[in-house]
Amino acid sequence: MITAFDSSRTGLSMQAFLIFLLLDVGFLVLGFPRMYRFTRWWSGAARAAASPAPRRHVERTMEAVRTATRYYWRRRLDCLPRALTIYLLLRRRGVPATLRIGVKRYPFGAHAWVECLGDVLDDSADDWRHEPYASIIST
Repeated sequence: MITAFDSSRTGLSMQAFLIFLLLDVGFLVLGFPRMYRFTRWWSGAARAAASPAPRRHVERTMEAVRTATRYYWRRRLDCLPRALTIYLLLRRRGVPATLRIGVKRYPFGAHAWVECLGDVLDDSADDWRHEPYASIIST
């Protein structure tokens, strides 16, 4: 028996999967600058009011993105599509999330992550990747 909670989880996973696909096509056709502007517009075009249960939304969103990632054809550990998907899903639900894109000088590297309610999402607490990166874009 599928409960309302289960069906909403499935729907959220499906949304995450579709966002992954849209981002891939958008990056291919429009390039990063236009897609970045579009995602900023899309994330802010929804809710002005804050979510009444942001922690629950964060947990459900992270679970949905993990599920969508398992079925996504591009299984590489690309941080940008994952971070943008998490950011979009949370912002569309009124959860205050910040998208960060950072770089490090040596060895050169770039990384994208989401911060929400004082936590870094999609990176483990002891993950070193976001520590040495200087944030150059913060939305």
